[in-house]
Amino acid sequence: MRKKLYLIAGTMCNEKLWFEMSPYLDDAFELIYLNVPKGKGFDELAQYYNDTFTEDKVNLIGFSLGGYVATYFAKCFPERIEKLFVISNSPTSLPNDELNQRRDILKYVKAHGYKGMSRKKAENLLDMSSGVTNQTERFVELVMTMDRELGESEFVSQYQYTSEREDLSPAIRQFSFTTHIYYSENDKLINPQWLAGLSNDYGRLSLISTKGSGHMLPLEKAKELSNHIKMWALGL
Repeated sequence: MRKKLYLIAGTMCNEKLWFEMSPYLDDAFELIYLNVPKGKGFDELAQYYNDTFTEDKVNLIGFSLGGYVATYFAKCFPERIEKLFVISNSPTSLPNDELNQRRDILKYVKAHGYKGMSRKKAENLLDMSSGVTNQTERFVELVMTMDRELGESEFVSQYQYTSEREDLSPAIRQFSFTTHIYYSENDKLINPQWLAGLSNDYGRLSLISTKGSGHMLPLEKAKELSNHIKMWALGL
């Protein structure tokens, strides 16, 4: 019987986010893709997942916003977590300038509608240091496709309900289960100082950096990330 891995995607991402990784994981694991229901704040999301999981304990993986959601769930229901894996997220509050920018964007979208993610914004989520290759172009198109599929109502909900975040480092320091955080060393959406300040006195926390600036690591580093997930899930 394959071990189950529950995966929560990030802002304006759906299950397509994980498809680059699935060939490396499908033989050993059953991948279960979780959505982020609209109209729910973090407490409501935590309760939603608590009601959704049928197992006593789960192996939970979250990317970006999904990484914060997964960590918040673990804070609320630590007894339900077997292991936690966070990708491309430092689970803490957003900077004030980003919060203000999100408020302005949300106000604009509510007044004028959502025009979709620009190609430039999609490119900014990827490591473009090698220029535009066939692979990076494919990833840009995939990011924009996920955004189109989710649409305006999803965008408004995620910006409205998931922007106000708290610093989860006190909870992380108390986690009794294995927790891995995997991120690009030059990802501008990561707070490296916050990560560096996490205590690892108990040895159950692993901070794993990878070279580059890409945020979309399930796409860009699918094989490398899958190897880390295998070792995490199997306790190797």
